[in-house]
Amino acid sequence: MSARPLKVAVVGASISDSPDGRERFSIRAHLPALKALPEWYEVVAACTTRMETASATAKRFSLPHAYDNVERMLSELPEIDVVCVSVRPDTHHRVVMAALRAGKHVYCEHPLGTTTAQAREMYDLAQVKRVRTAVGHQMHYEPAVLQMAQMVRDGYIGKPLAFNITYLASSYIAPRPSHRKWLFTAEAGGHPAYRTGHNIERLTAVLGLDIAEVCADMAVLVPERPNLDGGSALRNSQTDNVNMLLRMGQGVMGTLQVCLTAWHAPGWGFQLYGSEGMLMLGVKDHGAKDTQKGDPNSGELRLFGARANVGELTKNPTAPELLQRQFSEIAPAARHIYVAGIEHGRATFPVAQTWHAFAAAINGGGEFAPGFREQLKMHYVWDATEQSMRDRSWVKVDYKDLAQ
Repeated sequence: MSARPLKVAVVGASISDSPDGRERFSIRAHLPALKALPEWYEVVAACTTRMETASATAKRFSLPHAYDNVERMLSELPEIDVVCVSVRPDTHHRVVMAALRAGKHVYCEHPLGTTTAQAREMYDLAQVKRVRTAVGHQMHYEPAVLQMAQMVRDGYIGKPLAFNITYLASSYIAPRPSHRKWLFTAEAGGHPAYRTGHNIERLTAVLGLDIAEVCADMAVLVPERPNLDGGSALRNSQTDNVNMLLRMGQGVMGTLQVCLTAWHAPGWGFQLYGSEGMLMLGVKDHGAKDTQKGDPNSGELRLFGARANVGELTKNPTAPELLQRQFSEIAPAARHIYVAGIEHGRATFPVAQTWHAFAAAINGGGEFAPGFREQLKMHYVWDATEQSMRDRSWVKVDYKDLAQ
């Protein structure tokens, strides 16, 4: 740990008091997570586009400074070590570049920018400034995911062969508040398939492999949903369903599906099969989801697995149907749990885990993942996805201008 806590400014920190009980991400996740890690971080400022909202956030979280201009904040508070960028994707580039020019470490929400060119520019400047970067794929630091990745490295499933990874949710079909309307605007998100980002990060991180080829299909299936604030319905031009066939390095193959029009869906899912066994991530529902205003409980990721005993099956032949669902839960090792006192299943928990790991990288001088480099590679996957849609064919992902 450093001699003092790292000083953090959070950009994009206005309070919404949303009618559906779900706050903006910085309010429900970043600020509570940072405040829960006082030995690592000191939050010194909130910055929004209006002084009124910045001041309200500063008051709620007992922060000493409030700003309505990023550049002025960076100029007046040179002691800032880290800038948290939690604004709409179409504003990421401007805010991140300002923070990088000031020589600050940056934690930016996903996606890094709306275009591959923006992502490349941010990555290049971070390299020049020699700062640490993080991208908000916070589920990377869920203990069950860390345990899964470790077990794959340790050979638990043998040679990885095939996978199915999904995210099924109702966020593009359920009634939504008007402050979320940017989600339904294609230009605000950039790449049509950007909502696959968390799945792609989890897949590549657990396997330790890049996506080599992609064949994709995507569409807008629900063009509008009711506005919880009243008025006209929220129209949608942003892709709400994405399906990909993927070929990874070392011949691993599988499917990725993101469906955001799924009522009462199970959320995250990931099944990975190898020559000697299987591992599976699933969500355990905590039951009541409305006990904490602003940060609803979406359930805790759990890991399940099983290894095959081919020798025993040879001695005692068993029909393949009888082997289905013969797996059990695997508890994460204690070393994968970094934070205490935060309820598991809420967004605050994996975000706090991520901030803890980011502080360790900054203080120790090590690299952090997922950072801007990993996110730039994801932009190359999205480029291939869009070409696949245009050509209606398999497309190789081109990483040639990024050193492996």
